[in-house]
Parts: sequence; structure tokens; C-alpha cells
Amino acid sequence: MATSELQVTRRASLGRHPSPSILIPHAAVRIITRAWSDPRMGRLLTRAGTGLAVLLLVSVVALVAFRITYAGRVYPAVHVGGVAIGGDSEADARLAISNLAAEIERGSFLFSDGDQTFSPTLTELGVTVDVERSVAQAFALGRQSNAADRLGWTRDILRANQQSPLFVTFDRARLDVYLDGVDRELGPPPRNATIAVRGITVSVVPEVDGWLVDRDATALAIRQAITALSPVSIPMPTTVFQATVRSGDLAGIQASLTEAMRRPVKVAFEGEVWDIAPAELGQFVVLREDPAKAGTGAVSIDLDRDRLIPWLDETFRPRVDRDAVDALVGWNQGPVAIEPSVDGVRLRPSSLADEVVASFTGERRTVQVPVNVVPPAADSDDLSTLGLTTLLARGTSNYGGSTYDRATNIAVGSSLMNGTLVPPGGMFSFNGAIGAITEDKGYVEAKVIQAERIGKDIGGGICQVSTTVFRAALLAGLPIEQWWPHTYRISYYERDGWGPGFDASILQLGDDPSQWGDFTFRNPSDAWLLVESWATGSEVVVNIYGQDLGLDTQVAETETGKTIPIDPDLEVVDEDLDPGTIEHTELPEEGLEVWFVRDVYDANGVLVESRKFYTLFHSRGNVWQVSPDMRGQSPAGGA
Repeated sequence: MATSELQVTRRASLGRHPSPSILIPHAAVRIITRAWSDPRMGRLLTRAGTGLAVLLLVSVVALVAFRITYAGRVYPAVHVGGVAIGGDSEADARLAISNLAAEIERGSFLFSDGDQTFSPTLTELGVTVDVERSVAQAFALGRQSNAADRLGWTRDILRANQQSPLFVTFDRARLDVYLDGVDRELGPPPRNATIAVRGITVSVVPEVDGWLVDRDATALAIRQAITALSPVSIPMPTTVFQATVRSGDLAGIQASLTEAMRRPVKVAFEGEVWDIAPAELGQFVVLREDPAKAGTGAVSIDLDRDRLIPWLDETFRPRVDRDAVDALVGWNQGPVAIEPSVDGVRLRPSSLADEVVASFTGERRTVQVPVNVVPPAADSDDLSTLGLTTLLARGTSNYGGSTYDRATNIAVGSSLMNGTLVPPGGMFSFNGAIGAITEDKGYVEAKVIQAERIGKDIGGGICQVSTTVFRAALLAGLPIEQWWPHTYRISYYERDGWGPGFDASILQLGDDPSQWGDFTFRNPSDAWLLVESWATGSEVVVNIYGQDLGLDTQVAETETGKTIPIDPDLEVVDEDLDPGTIEHTELPEEGLEVWFVRDVYDANGVLVESRKFYTLFHSRGNVWQVSPDMRGQSPAGGA
């Protein structure tokens, strides 16, 4: 054990004179035998009983008074490490023991070795007094839970001082640190001969005989001194170190290691082969010694696994690891794999280290990288595990007449969302399904709503897709968690019998996806959901497949409330427009309050959800965007 515990006590003197005792001569003893019926005997017993009762009462009162007097204080006659703390408060007792601890820990040992002397403090040697535990133990004396024990202890303090232990810990690790320094001062550190590798050069480091501190003997001397609380001045315990491995013992190992350092270790995985250069492995070479043997048979070559494993992990994990790829799933009277799944793999660096060591120290066979296989959630070889059995709902939306750029973005978004799988109990996220809206995915610039104004940005029109999947989830009766309506009414979303309010906007603003406006719904089943989507050129279609939920979903028609008057005409100066530009970007429209209600019933006809989807569409007037040089020249006149 690195740390041990000692209990230190000092016995207090009981004085030079023994306690007096009373000797009663045998001849003075008379045996009285009287009948219990003797009246005088009865009176005598009554008086004796009364006297005994009075004596007991006085004793009880005395004990209670004693307890009250020493409430919150150490009981009298208590000593810790030779220091009297009886009658002290807990704080005073702690101060007294702390002072004693400081004195002990500052105390020094005196070791000598020839002309050299060493005088470390007890703290440097790993000795520490546990003040809090010592105080707690002293304070607990006489406060036992058992009444008989308490009474017995009270009797004991009337006879002699009571010793409470001083708890001391001894840390061998700290002692070893100090003795490491002493070893260095005694002379060159003795050692066995060993092997050194620099690059691919192998050399023998000669042995050194010498002296070392006898650590067990030193620790024993310290323990004895602590127990007795007495100063120590002794010769430094030392022992002779005679090397058990000498330079000549390593000639064969030097030769074989030199040969090993001429060839790399080859590592292979899935058709690729990499070389671990000898110079790279040289930094991990260690000499293992068997203490039960001596000479040539006591040593062998190995690689330091504790350092090799993280190096292999850092070197090969980026080349080997890959995430599992789910099959791209479609539907043709049941789930089908449009693209096959791919198993994921994870490097096993510890096992790789074992293989590399075996190759380096033995025959130089090629090492096959050991990995753990991570199966995909959607395995193209067994799609039945997904539990997809039926079409839950279809959502559609009409974008006919859109600009080429807007139609392009709709097609890209539909393609990216297609095949999205939602695990049992999991959440569908539109932003998660399509990822970040960037040009490298094929998105182009088109009209969008920015800061409540119509403008242009990459991905304009993507809300046609989020609106369509919203409608599919709505009709399927799935729990919709996050939904944001549009700021303004958009004609594309009010075609084919869909009234205002059946739309869903998303917003990817900033670099933190958790802050984006999203459309999400939850999968309430214990099977997977499949979201299938495509764009035809004029229509977006979204199908959601899963297991039959037994739901009856009823969506009411749109209801309308108050209207908001058209805004005044507005001119907006755009610094990015070419000189001489005046663009009519927005047409006037009243704002409108709309809502609809969705009721969802389970298979037993019980209403499980009734939700009102409310939208307040903003009003707007004519808006013209102009270049700086055309300020005030639009029909809005700079209003």
C-alpha cells in the first residue's frame, strides 16, 4: 500500500504512590443470621433501602451535572499524543492537536552516510497527522451510545488519564520521491545494462554497480520513530546493487534487434497496405527483465504498449474508421433497397498493438488491421427489421410556374430528403434530412423572404418541400413538434384545394443548426418511418411509410378571422443593385388571421389529440427596391 495509518499514544504517569486500599481483618468479620421476621431486621432493611435510593439519586444527579458541564467539550483527563485536552472545546482541542501536528511534521530525521548527512522533515518523508480524525476520536470518548459503556468510562477517568490516539498517515510514494534524490547524491545511479535505440541504430548502455537506499529498512525506522514520537539519528540504511544484466549479456539481443530495425512492419486493411518504418517503431523498444533470472536469459525485447497503442490509434484510425451507411430505401409494394448499405468499422488499437508487437519481435508477417464491425440501422440484406408495412399518408404541393432557379432548389431538396428514415420514438428534422443549404449541393439563388422582405438567397423555394412533408405528417396523424408558418401568404401553397395556413417555413440562419428554424415531427411507433419524396417539375410528392398506427385523422377546413389593411407603399434602397435600377418586388396584400384544427382518434375512437394550427399573415403594400442613385425615383417616392 502506498499509504498506511498509525495510531500514536503516550501513557500518562499515574503518580508515585499507589491508590490506598482497605484491609479488613478476618477476625473482625461476623456472620449474622437473623430471621427475616425479626422486626428490628425489617427496620434495618428499610433504612438500608432508603439509603441506597438516596445514594443512587445523588449519583444520577452527579452524572447529569457532569454531562451538562462538559456539553460541547472534551471530557476531563483525555490526552492525545501526550497533550492534555480534557475540558477543551472542540475548537480549542483542534488548535492544540494542530499545533502538535505542526511540531511533529516539522520534526526532522538525521541520516548519515560517511561524510554526508541528510535531515528531511517528516513531511518530506511522507508523514501527515490527521488532525480532524484525532479530534473526532477524542471528542467521542465517554459519549458511547451504550449507557453501561458511558458509566464504565466515567469510572475509568476517576482512576487515570485516558489516552486517545493521534492518527498519523505514512505515504510511501512521497518517501520514495525523497529517497530518489538521496540515491542520486550517493553516486551514479546503479543499473543493469540495457539497450538504447536512436533512429535505427542499436547500442548497449553498460551496467553500473553501486549503492542504493534500503527503502524498506528506512520506512521501518520512520514507523518506529512515529510510534514512539522520538527523534531519530541513524546511519542511512543502504544496500549494495550488483547488476544482474551486464553488457556481455546483451550482445545477442543487440544483433537481433539491429536486424529487426532493417525492415518495416506491414499493416493491411481492405486491399490497402501501409509500412510502419523501423525508426518509428524504435521509439517504443523496451528491454524486459525477468527478476527471477540473471544474465542472457533474464532479458527480452518488447515494444512499450502503453505508448504504442495511442500512436497506432492516432496513425491508423483516420485511415480505417468509417461510419455505417444505411441503405437508401424506397417503396415498391414494400421496402426495397435502392442503394446498398455499408457496414461501419472501428479500429481496435489494443489488438492492433498486439499484432504489431508479434510481427516486430517474430516473423515479419503482414498485420491485418483488427476492427469492430458496426452494422447499419437499415441493412439492405434485411429490410424487414425496419417494420415498414404500409403507406401512412401522402402530401402534395403544386409549384407550377416557378422560376427555373426556384424549381431547381425544390428538386434538390426533394432529392436530399428522399429515403430519410426515422427510428422508433425518434424525431424527423427537415434541416437534418437535407443538411445545410449550400451551393455545392446544387442549390442556386432564388427569391426568399428575408427579414420580412422579399429578397434573394441560395436555396430560395426550399419551403415548398418543407410544406409538402408537413402536409404528409399532418394527414398521417403524427405528433408535430416544431412548426413555423410563413410571414406572408404565398400563392404556391394555396393551390389544388389547399387553403391558407397549410404551409411550413424553415430558416437556416447562422452556423449553429440548433438555432435554425426547423420543421419536426415525432415517430410514435416501435417501427421505423420512411419518408419518400420527389419533384415532378410542377408538383412535390411526399409519402410517409411505417407500421399501421390505427389512427383516424380529421383535418378541418381553414377558418379565417380578422383582416389587416394593406401597408403603405415602400421604397427600399439596396446598395448591391446596379445603378439605374428600380424593381417592383412585392405586390400589395391584406394580412389575414387563419387557422385550422386537426383531430386524431385512436383505433378505439378515442380522441388522442386536438390541435389548432394558427397563422397570422402580415399585410404588405407595394415595395420597390432601388439602387442608391435612384433613391426617391420609384412610384413610392421614397416613402
